[in-house]
Amino acid sequence: MRDEGQRQERLLADQAARASRAGLAVAGRFIPDADRGDAVHAARVAGVLAAFDGGYEQAERIQVCFYPEGEEPAFTGQWSEIRWNPRFAAPDHRALMGSLMALGVDRSYMGDLIAGEERAWLYCLPNVAARLPTEWHEAGRVAIRVETLDAAPALTISAGTILRDTVPSLRLDAVLSAGLRESRANAAERIRRGDVDVNHRREERVDQTLRTGDLLSIHGFGRIRLRAVDEPNRRGRLPVELECFLRK
Repeated sequence: MRDEGQRQERLLADQAARASRAGLAVAGRFIPDADRGDAVHAARVAGVLAAFDGGYEQAERIQVCFYPEGEEPAFTGQWSEIRWNPRFAAPDHRALMGSLMALGVDRSYMGDLIAGEERAWLYCLPNVAARLPTEWHEAGRVAIRVETLDAAPALTISAGTILRDTVPSLRLDAVLSAGLRESRANAAERIRRGDVDVNHRREERVDQTLRTGDLLSIHGFGRIRLRAVDEPNRRGRLPVELECFLRK
């Protein structure tokens, strides 16, 4: 993880330096939203500015563009739509991402992958978008077809639904179970297979203790923020208030 962070810092510094030398906007790769501070630091060192775009509001991964003062940022992200026949099966987020990685696509070339019941959408760099229609034909043993879109898809994301519930503890699996309204066992499985980030960092420990304000990102579903925790009730359970931004 540390090596990956150092690699990203070097890449951001190089991109910012190129924008400074050329005096032009340089669109870079995708980073987690939580790492935008690293990009701003790289821009400051190089004497340029940094702007960000993830293709839609609340994107978990964002493209960085470094540009000199007086210029305009220019982003290159493109949307691809992935379809399959839902009568047979539907690949989930994990299967889709796994098949992409098997093609040798670097994660930093891709923004968010949003999986629905009948289709999915991927925001990515143009060189990746150009490859996918001819190279990506299967995900999780499900046949798929890919089309590059000319415009952003119409994504429906709930507007911060407030959910109040009680949990036995502030363990990650317990809070996630409450937020997704699913069994604790299913929530634990999502965590163990790497489908959950806490404050934009992957967390595979089901017993990780959360704190008020922590943000959970569930790949393919959206986000849940732990807004408040009250005193234990008479049964020893903790009342919690969650703000859910879940995709439909």
